[in-house]
Amino acid sequence: MSYTGDSIDARVQAVEAHFRARQTRLFLGFALVEGPVLLILAVAIYGFEVIDPDFGLWLLVAVALVGGFLMSALLVRQMQARTQAVAQAKGENPLF
Repeated sequence: MSYTGDSIDARVQAVEAHFRARQTRLFLGFALVEGPVLLILAVAIYGFEVIDPDFGLWLLVAVALVGGFLMSALLVRQMQARTQAVAQAKGENPLF
């Protein structure tokens, strides 16, 4: 029987690199969506005064909270997928 430690390490490294790239894309995509939404809302509230500033502040907080919750949920989901992929690359039972 041959030792397959190198191929397992290579598979694990490939999985880690793949998930690092996915996480980078997630952060960039999220920032490219959330940033302009907050900017447009802030300009509408304080720049053009389309929305009352007292109410607009609550809108900004609500958008930030929803964005934070969404980011947390996406990161947790991605961490679970990464853990399962690493276990699968190592040949472990993915049902832990």
